[in-house]
Amino acid sequence: MAQAIFTLALLCLVNAFSYVDRSMLALVLPELTRELVLSDTVSGLIAGLPFALCYAICAIPIAWVADNYNRRNLLAGALAFWSGVTLLTGAVQSGWQLAMARFGLGAGEAAGHPTTASLIADSFELRNRTIAFSALSASAYLGPLLGFPIVGWLLQNHGWRAAYYAAGCAGLVVALIFFLAVREPERTRAPVTEVEGGGFLTGVRRLLATPSYRYVVFAGGFNAINQGAHLTWGPSFLHRVHGLGPQDVSVYFGTLRGGAGLAGALFAAVVIGALVRRDIRWQIRCAVIIAALPFFSDALFLLSADPLLWKAGLGLSAFFTAVVVAMSYPLYVNVAPSDLRATASAFYFLVASLMGFILGPFIVGALNDLLVERLGEGAIAWSMVAASSTALVSALLLLIAARSWFADLTKAERG
Repeated sequence: MAQAIFTLALLCLVNAFSYVDRSMLALVLPELTRELVLSDTVSGLIAGLPFALCYAICAIPIAWVADNYNRRNLLAGALAFWSGVTLLTGAVQSGWQLAMARFGLGAGEAAGHPTTASLIADSFELRNRTIAFSALSASAYLGPLLGFPIVGWLLQNHGWRAAYYAAGCAGLVVALIFFLAVREPERTRAPVTEVEGGGFLTGVRRLLATPSYRYVVFAGGFNAINQGAHLTWGPSFLHRVHGLGPQDVSVYFGTLRGGAGLAGALFAAVVIGALVRRDIRWQIRCAVIIAALPFFSDALFLLSADPLLWKAGLGLSAFFTAVVVAMSYPLYVNVAPSDLRATASAFYFLVASLMGFILGPFIVGALNDLLVERLGEGAIAWSMVAASSTALVSALLLLIAARSWFADLTKAERG
């Protein structure tokens, strides 16, 4: 158990770097778009489309590698690669170069979630996975909590390029530590080099034959539209509507949002984890109950002029979103056969990336340009509310998935 906890701690550190590297573009976006002369629509496309497309191309083949070969080596190499790309992002001189950097970042991070999910599933027993995955989810907020204030300080005092250089160098150091310190855990089932003669594509077909897996995947996709919109445009909203500077934005979007998100992930680990240990079906029940709540907290954040109310909305949004994300990992991992857990994670995040990182930023950017003449700087608030409504669709899909989730889990555990 000590080795499993140590591995989990380093996986959380890797996940924190992943989150910061992909999300810090939102913090530097106002300064970057002025320097590179980009419209909101183009900025939204560059922020999401290249990353998501490359993730879609790479995620499932990489997951097949993770299901069959050494996952420690794969993840350490991937972290080193995407950290190198993050470092090079600081040198871009045009929108096209920025898009290429986002392509590279997507290629590297495609290995992150599938490999991590597989490592955790083979390191922890079924009823302890909720706690382990909640800790992993919490690390995504620990990154902004500690990293965004540093990024904000660098941005304000040394420019956006210095922020990218610092993040990239730090990630390279963590990649070396992970490679030297982590041991590959024993798999619960022997890896296979081919699945019924069809490789990873056959694995995906097997997964999609599981009813609850299909609905959980697309619920995650609609939830990701909301997340992608807020991660990309949230700092710009604070700058345009509330007039905050880079360092203040990093404090609210890093410290406040990161702290609330960390609390949400810990809530999922402690409270929901306790319910799940009593009855595993609480995993899907709690997901259904909480999935719609980010829409209402987002509306409070985006439409309130009172500082106390919009700060409360921002914190609640991060809290509820963190709970939803923490619960999503075991929802799809637990209904997947043990030899397809990395593939199950890869396909989940493939759909989430295509929907979230493409549609989320683009919807807000396009609506901004469409509404700005009538609403001025306030257009971004209504654009983000429109994107947040997808949380309601996510809740409906999870409700449908609940009808077969426990039966699918039982089947997967029996092999």
